Amino acid sequence: MIAGLVGCVPLGMSLPFEAEETLAPEGARIKAAVGWLTTEPGETATGNPDGQITIQIVHFTGRTLLQQVRHYKVGDAAYGDSVLLDRTTLRPVATWRWTPRGTYIARYNHRVVDRVFEPVRGGSIHSSETLDLEPYSALGVELIIASLPLSQGFHGVLPVAVDTAQRGFSYLRFEVQTEMTMQERPDQKGISTWLVDCDNGANSSGLERTRLYIAVDGRAVRKIQHLGPDNEVLSTLRRMLLGAQAPRPKAGE
Repeated sequence: MIAGLVGCVPLGMSLPFEAEETLAPEGARIKAAVGWLTTEPGETATGNPDGQITIQIVHFTGRTLLQQVRHYKVGDAAYGDSVLLDRTTLRPVATWRWTPRGTYIARYNHRVVDRVFEPVRGGSIHSSETLDLEPYSALGVELIIASLPLSQGFHGVLPVAVDTAQRGFSYLRFEVQTEMTMQERPDQKGISTWLVDCDNGANSSGLERTRLYIAVDGRAVRKIQHLGPDNEVLSTLRRMLLGAQAPRPKAGE
């Protein structure tokens, strides 16, 4: 759900100030978990679970990877996605996104990005390109941000490839706004979270922006909100995670 928040830029652009090489994602901060998702329009305090999420350590082609898989609904429409990331660096290996229109697949080999769209009807659309830099994946980028050494005011820029775009990459800007206590349920103790705002920089007026609520202890992303141009909450995705690991699927499932 976060992948649509940034627009693509031409190839050959130099990285902006505070670009990704100054950041050091640590995949070990992201823990295996299972749980459920709740999607609601606007900002709601409660809601019934309508989806599932798993975060697991998997072994694929001799590599140790981190895989996040989500299945959820928006209204009556079913959606899902899966991201495979290097366990240490969180660089992308492959992503899958399932929508009512079809399936988006992206495969990464450092600077080379292969994208395929398999529509429900009609033939597949394929594109391949070599970028001027090695991107992160916009799909699942909340895991990369959660793995960083977050603190009050911490901010930076990440180049990301959007799986639903035909080519190019985008600059994702983020900043930790504050540390706050979030009450997930009335019968539970509040948890300390970092509130992180993400957008595509100074020209983001009128475009989709995202707000992340990341647990200080354990770095689980507990809630994702999509924001409008006036900071109004357009939709909320809540993630209730348990620190247990489900049976390992095959990579990509």
